[in-house]
Amino acid sequence: MAAASSATRRSTREARAPINYADEQAALTLAALEQRDMAAALRLSLAAGWDGDDETAGEIADESNESTAEEEEEENKSSAVMQMEDEWTANITAVDIPLPRLRSQHRTIPSADTSAMELLQLFLSPPLIREFVQHTNAAAPNDWRQTTVEELYAFIGAHIFMGIDRLPQTELYWSKEFRHDIITSAFTRDRFKQLLRYFRVAPADDGDVERDPLPHIRPLVERLNAVFAANYIPSRSLVLDETMVAFKGRSRIKQYMPMKPHKWGYKIYCLASDNYILRFEIYEGRVEEKSATGATYDTVLRMIEPYQGKEHILFADSWFSSPTLLDALKQRGIRYCGSVRSNRRGLPKISDNDIKALKRGEWLQRQKGDTALAVWKDEKVVRVLYNHCSPNEVASLDRWNDSGGRVSIGCPRAIRDYFFQSRSVDVINQLHYGYLMGRKAKRCWPRLAWWLLDACILNAFQLWSIGRDRPDQLTFRRELMRALLEQHRSERRVVQLAAQPSSSIALAKDHYSERTDNKRECVVCSHRPSHRAESYYVCHTCKVHLCVGACFGQYHAAHEH
Repeated sequence: MAAASSATRRSTREARAPINYADEQAALTLAALEQRDMAAALRLSLAAGWDGDDETAGEIADESNESTAEEEEEENKSSAVMQMEDEWTANITAVDIPLPRLRSQHRTIPSADTSAMELLQLFLSPPLIREFVQHTNAAAPNDWRQTTVEELYAFIGAHIFMGIDRLPQTELYWSKEFRHDIITSAFTRDRFKQLLRYFRVAPADDGDVERDPLPHIRPLVERLNAVFAANYIPSRSLVLDETMVAFKGRSRIKQYMPMKPHKWGYKIYCLASDNYILRFEIYEGRVEEKSATGATYDTVLRMIEPYQGKEHILFADSWFSSPTLLDALKQRGIRYCGSVRSNRRGLPKISDNDIKALKRGEWLQRQKGDTALAVWKDEKVVRVLYNHCSPNEVASLDRWNDSGGRVSIGCPRAIRDYFFQSRSVDVINQLHYGYLMGRKAKRCWPRLAWWLLDACILNAFQLWSIGRDRPDQLTFRRELMRALLEQHRSERRVVQLAAQPSSSIALAKDHYSERTDNKRECVVCSHRPSHRAESYYVCHTCKVHLCVGACFGQYHAAHEH
């Protein structure tokens, strides 16, 4: 009996051959154009009907009685369809998805000669850095040398370099063994450590809770959210996901997420498109007043509010997905595609036996109106809830087989779209930790502040990448680092010349006498016919024998040491 039921289940499943990704995209484009042409033809035919003569109008009136029965029959059919839309069904039918109301267009299209510095200043403008200067000088003691916009730009550039060439201790960049001239030529060790101590991005408030980082960065968060959205128009695909800012210190909003690469830290909700951060929100902990729809539901609606009514497609993971959220987004003009948990309220019940009977590359689907649930078998079972495409559309994915080769297996189009379109926030996270900025600190807010500054760099990198063949983040960061440090380097040279040590100090530092076992003629005295002397002492740097005293100074003055 079980075998018969299993055979029945397999006989009702539709077997579809995978299609090429490029062919599918071409077919979708052609279908969209055909749909537009049909709509235009329908509008023209209706307009011609409205302009008809009285004779045609009379014929329509004579046929009205005959069409009454047909209209009643169509109404009965439509009511039956509406009743089916309220229930999940295994009968999959095609769905017409509205076309987007925008085209993929970048508001800022950099030219080939646009520098990395110019792109960064779209987000970290000189007026904003000037505010950082005021906050930093206000937090520092009265006897400290006032910082400038150029110095803080170079301070950020030094952190970019330290993210590329990372040493465990800040002092090592000025040490004899690991000295880095690109850093030491811009800052002295003590000056850099002073900037680390007093650097601020918001006004200091002594009344803030010591372990609450948000008051120290909230003005910058609001400023960046506005400027990120102002400099980029997203494509149709939006991605909402969580990212972690690694931090193990003490903070009341620190979270633990075991599935993340960095399990301890600050949780941030990010809305992105094409690896560009459009909007972000720092998780501040559980809200005391619980919402009827849930905190996650409210978070999603807040994040996508500026992009409603344009038929964007929002991709998200199972933490956010639910039929209730999908319906709410549809009412706001946003389509959805995301993985979903099997125990979400409102999902259809699919027996475990049906799922276990699936082989790799096979799937089951359930439909409710224009909403569909796809259960696809790969190495594991993947569930995707969506309404952004018709459930009868199929595609393929390249996967690894048991022998280590790549094979193409079939899947619903929604599965393929989720695999390829939901990665933006993960890519941003990988770029961030590839060249991590910031140094260790005992305070709780600097880690967040440096994540915000690095988000500006990553967005500038995405703008810089437009139109470039195989853009490289390291190349961009090196160009940006040099431009930032060069702004302060000329000022630093003036300070170094003014504070240059005397020749006697420089001589004592690098050139001093050392006693040896060999006694040889002094290189100064040996040129005098009337007076020659031998000496056991040699210069540590020059490695020549010299008499201690006048000969030592005369030799180094002649050789300009």
